[in-house]
Amino acid sequence: MSGDGGRVDVSAVWPGAFTTTRLRATPLCEADGALFAALYGDAETMAQVGAPLDADAAGRALAAALRQMRSEPPRARYWRLDEGPHALGLLSLVVDAARTTAETGLLLGAGARARGIAREALTALLPYVLGTGGLDAVWTRHRTGHTAAEGLMQSLGFAPLDAEAGWIRWRMDRTRLQPLAATPVTV
Repeated sequence: MSGDGGRVDVSAVWPGAFTTTRLRATPLCEADGALFAALYGDAETMAQVGAPLDADAAGRALAAALRQMRSEPPRARYWRLDEGPHALGLLSLVVDAARTTAETGLLLGAGARARGIAREALTALLPYVLGTGGLDAVWTRHRTGHTAAEGLMQSLGFAPLDAEAGWIRWRMDRTRLQPLAATPVTV
């Protein structure tokens, strides 16, 4: 607990490793460099995010992500998502300076898209960080015209926010957190 009216710091409630029916999410580490570089370097994967990164830039981005996770208190948590022996992608949660809201994001390789992986990962994560009092809200964004992401946000009950140039933004808060599709989760 903290001195701000009983709020629990989000880093105390976000899960370390967790599993769902199909997925295993483990905290990102140095050994995930090849997956990180493959995802961030792939033009198709990055089409809705930004320009693909070369190997050096991906290495710097991985180092920055790991620094965020190791800061005290942690500023972010990144998870590697696997299904059995197959790496699927990355899930992230980056808290704001006040530690009351956070941006979440997913980056999935081609074989993981349109399979319900994003829904399953978010369905598992959101109750931990919103239902426990760790955060007031989680937000996300995607490029204008990314219909799959738009459909996902609508189906999960995210509320649309004002758009930014080229981006659509969404917000989920504790009052909107609905009973999401029953997905067994083990922490």
